[in-house]
Amino acid sequence: MPTPSGHRSVIVVGAGPVGMTLAAELGTRGVDTLVLEQSHTTTDNPRCNTTNARSMEYFRRLGVADPIRRAGLPLDHATDVVYCTTLTGWELNRFPFSSAQQILDGTAPELEEWPTPEPQHRISQIFLEPILEAHVRAYPSVEITRGHRVTSVAQRGEIVEVRVETDGFETVLTADYVVGCDGGTSTTRRAIGARLEGDARAAENRLSVYFRSAELAREFAASERPGWMYWWYGPRLKGSFVQLDGAGLYLCHARVPEGTAPEDLDEDEVLRAALGREMELEKLQVVRWTPRRLVADRFVDGRIMLAGDAAHLWLPLGGFGMNTGIADAVGLGWRLAALLAGWGGPELLTAYETERRSVGEATSRAALKIDRDMASIARDPALHVDDAEGARLRAEVGALIAKVDRQQWHSQGVQFGSRYAGSPGIVADHAQGRPPIERIDRYQPSVTAGSRFPHTWLPDGRSVFDLLGRDFTLVHVHGDTAAFTDAATRLGIPLTVLDLDEPTLPDEPRGLILVRPDMYVGWSGDAAPSDVDGLFRTLAGSRNTDLRLSTAAS
Repeated sequence: MPTPSGHRSVIVVGAGPVGMTLAAELGTRGVDTLVLEQSHTTTDNPRCNTTNARSMEYFRRLGVADPIRRAGLPLDHATDVVYCTTLTGWELNRFPFSSAQQILDGTAPELEEWPTPEPQHRISQIFLEPILEAHVRAYPSVEITRGHRVTSVAQRGEIVEVRVETDGFETVLTADYVVGCDGGTSTTRRAIGARLEGDARAAENRLSVYFRSAELAREFAASERPGWMYWWYGPRLKGSFVQLDGAGLYLCHARVPEGTAPEDLDEDEVLRAALGREMELEKLQVVRWTPRRLVADRFVDGRIMLAGDAAHLWLPLGGFGMNTGIADAVGLGWRLAALLAGWGGPELLTAYETERRSVGEATSRAALKIDRDMASIARDPALHVDDAEGARLRAEVGALIAKVDRQQWHSQGVQFGSRYAGSPGIVADHAQGRPPIERIDRYQPSVTAGSRFPHTWLPDGRSVFDLLGRDFTLVHVHGDTAAFTDAATRLGIPLTVLDLDEPTLPDEPRGLILVRPDMYVGWSGDAAPSDVDGLFRTLAGSRNTDLRLSTAAS
């Protein structure tokens, strides 16, 4: 494979979902981007199996939500989460969720219950990555190069040097900016000397088995309503189980009991405990791993940045890991484009680190809370006895699961409710003392600065999200917009004005809302502030610097 050469505006290290999302954000803005990936193919490890609603909102803006929604499980396959003693044993409880077809048809209850045009979608990373890569390859300004391992990254004045090895040969590439989306063992993180802080072991070790089974597929086909994910509770072992394609591919996780070395736990024992009996199957991959809760002490060093697992690692609960990385990529993509176009200033990267570190820390604690809340459930061996006491215990456990673990599957507070406070990237009209995430399962829509701009359906059936501009949008219900458009023109900041007849939120009827490119509210009010130029300079990261005038097109 030929080695790329020449200077690039941005080099992205890593072609996983985070790197591909960043490349798409840059590609849609025409930024000259090179993605370097050491693997020759997309992943064969089905680690991440939920693309949450916030990520789907971002993919909707990029024009790739529909093909993602149509991939993974069969379109008519329900996505229930089921709790059981074994997959062939007693069911303890379930949380019902709609199929992808119901979402596409507009008949899914989630479309009424969730404040989004794009409810979460159950799709394994093994199916998501090829879709994202095909989408990114369509951008003329983006090149993806596989089979190239990055061995070092170093800033040299106004450029960053990236040393790359391929087929035994080494070369040096240069870029204006480099972003490490290169996972938990990130070369880029080591290059900037960032340290992971938190819990190096946050819970019991895990053993995961990726396998294929036609026999199990027949079992599911014969069941009344097969689920998507199963949480199984055996007498000695417990874990989770995921249907990956609805046709014979599965992923089984187990907690390694305390006092047992991970290498001493036999994967065949795990599969028998999960399935409830011996079955014909083909093991494709066995992985033993340690759950962690770690966040890098810094995400930015000059022209080098971190995103995704390179910046934070935690238990894969609630679908928070990959999706937090996708939000990193969206928050960083528009900022890099703004810096390169000349209308963005250096405080943009300070704001990125402030915002994403705070949310990363809060999200990691939310994932750990879910794990700890569920750790002691279903421990009584009598749960597995076929008698009246066993039936009573199973009913009791089912009721407890419904109360305790609903937060994991209805995590609207994490998906929509994360807030940016104390960031140089927002302008608030009052002090903000609320935490980045208040409750895992509670979301209160808001148009205050630092909040996710809320979704609403318009009278013509469109989502307000579909009318937002690619960069900054001034949502106008009432008040004068001239001061904003004049200031944006003077400063070369791309601005779309969206006129609405009704306020986005009746209980927060603000007439003017400045929405950032990452769909967070940068400022809101009922009248233009006295210094609109200063407002835009702050949001563009240039309050304390001379902003180079630019005629960058929106």
